[in-house]
Amino acid sequence: MGLATIAVAAVCLSFVITAWTPNTAEANGASTIIMDRTQGPYRMVVGIIPARPVIPQTHLAIQVFDATDPRPLRDTEVRMTVVTSGPPGSTGFGPQQVLNEQTLRYFEVDVPFAQTGPWDVSVTVESERGEETFVLPLDVGEPGASIQWIWITATLIVIIIVGVWTWLTLRRRSSAA
Repeated sequence: MGLATIAVAAVCLSFVITAWTPNTAEANGASTIIMDRTQGPYRMVVGIIPARPVIPQTHLAIQVFDATDPRPLRDTEVRMTVVTSGPPGSTGFGPQQVLNEQTLRYFEVDVPFAQTGPWDVSVTVESERGEETFVLPLDVGEPGASIQWIWITATLIVIIIVGVWTWLTLRRRSSAA
């Protein structure tokens, strides 16, 4: 087995490991699902990017469903707004209309957070089915270092494989001489 084959196998393995990540929604990159709740006539699924809410902002990806149907709402116009309230002394956000520029019933908004701590994000859905407000309690933190552990692990595996292959090659050459 050649070095190129091993390297390709290691990269493929890293892609497989990266693709197998629980609690992600692939509709917008890889948002982390933080809420899947039915309330009134609606079921709302909310994902965020990054995987935990951080300052200065967090991206919300929202889908709205009829509470009795697993498919997204398609037969009615939906209006959605977001309002935030945070720790004492913080400046809230909104009401801000949430846009659905990508696809029908898929809504997105960037929510700014001025400081760390507990925040409530209220998402109001309004249509001919009625109006409901979903409250998402979030613990907003500092942004962390963006370390990609999967890629670091894959790189280390490739380095180890190349080292073993080199050692075996040198050993074969020395025993042949």
